[in-house]
Amino acid sequence: MRIALLGAAFSAGGAHPGCRHAPEVFREREFRPWRRRLARQQLTLAVFWAGIVRQETAQALPMRFPQALAALTRNNRRLMRSTARLRRGGMLPVVIGGDHSCAIGTWTGIAMAHRQPLGLLWIDAHLDAHTPDSSASQRLHGMPLAVLLGEGNAELTGMGKLTPVIDPRYCAVIGVRSYEDEEPLRLARLGVRFYTREEIDRRGLPAVLGEAWRQVAAAPGGFGVSLDLDVLDPMLAPGVSVPERGGLHPDKLARILSMQPLKHRLRGLELVELNPQRDPQGKTLRLLPQLMTSLLMRR
Repeated sequence: MRIALLGAAFSAGGAHPGCRHAPEVFREREFRPWRRRLARQQLTLAVFWAGIVRQETAQALPMRFPQALAALTRNNRRLMRSTARLRRGGMLPVVIGGDHSCAIGTWTGIAMAHRQPLGLLWIDAHLDAHTPDSSASQRLHGMPLAVLLGEGNAELTGMGKLTPVIDPRYCAVIGVRSYEDEEPLRLARLGVRFYTREEIDRRGLPAVLGEAWRQVAAAPGGFGVSLDLDVLDPMLAPGVSVPERGGLHPDKLARILSMQPLKHRLRGLELVELNPQRDPQGKTLRLLPQLMTSLLMRR
């Protein structure tokens, strides 16, 4: 399997400017050691660094809708073209972000390459299913899942001439523990299944993740995984922009992800919201190779 790591140095749509440094910090500190470990483990993964898509705006602080729209649209169009090109070249794009608004470009490009909607497993402490009409904060990193499902601003939903990018029948959200009332109503109307932390505690992560994985992996066009690091316990992964108490244990999540089947149907991966400025010791950064390996390992 040929893996292309691509940075999305975005923060304009997020909550903290530090997340735009995530791709560069990962490339400098973790990329080469991770590639050497893969070689020692004799995993059949050919990994290379495909570059960084940097946000065009010189604005250091995050912006809100509608001020952020023009910059975010340009940034995501460039990311969309990059992921589409990699996918058409037979690569599996793995995007390292950056605020979660980069998901719009990541998955629009991959879906364009396949010319059909995808399934998507969204692993996140938040639903990210707002539109400008429902969001109190007007931060665009709280809207990407709605956009991918075809809801919200027309400039974003129509970016790749494919709407929706994600087929709601094959979309699931895991790990949710912070959301506003409008978001579950929207997802319920669209038929998107989401699993709160309470349901995970009640049923167990293996059962919940296995169920959601099978649902998204059944998508005719293949599927992807978008993993927001704030789904993890902030005591163990403090380097995120919007931490929420009571998250998942990274070792347990990685172990269960490594056990999932049908990874030959993966069309892309995304790990986002790493904020090195919130974690000078690099605890969260060092989790990325473990999580990526678990997502790429085939049973």
